[in-house]
Amino acid sequence: MAHLIRFDLLLTRIAAAIAAVAVILMMLTVASDAFSRQVFNARIPFVSVIVANYFMVAIAFLPLAMAEAQDRNISVDLVYGNLGPGAQRLVGLLVHVLAFATCCGLTSTMWDEAMRRYASGSVAVEDGVSMAVWQGYFLLPAGFALLAMTYLLRIVLGLLGAREAREPLIPDVSEIAGEAGQ
Repeated sequence: MAHLIRFDLLLTRIAAAIAAVAVILMMLTVASDAFSRQVFNARIPFVSVIVANYFMVAIAFLPLAMAEAQDRNISVDLVYGNLGPGAQRLVGLLVHVLAFATCCGLTSTMWDEAMRRYASGSVAVEDGVSMAVWQGYFLLPAGFALLAMTYLLRIVLGLLGAREAREPLIPDVSEIAGEAGQ
């Protein structure tokens, strides 16, 4: 089981690293365009297209699995905290199954859309020049597939009764630092 967790976390960290690089590249691209406009009175072509179709999509969707692995998704514990351990395990398992099914549906839908965009050679046109943008459509199913894989891992861990099913797969850095200081 430890091998599956490590494999999932490896893919999750790679996707999050790609998203982090996208943040830096987006910042440099937008700053370069602003600098070029102010200093040279000329803009860099396709900056808005690249930012909207590649960087923003990567930043928003690739780290979804990392958020789940760190247990950082939004949750409301109105009733859950008052349930017994068995009921909490059942509710957690049910939530992970529903989330997995939702992610699988989104992955399939987004994959179909990406394939349609690929087949049609989807482009964006700026100042009469076209730029291919179909590649960015594959970032969405990649992000949802990674998230589905993380939920599937949580389901398997939950069925096996492993503690990792209810805890973050990646511990919070502040918790690690706090433990090291004690």
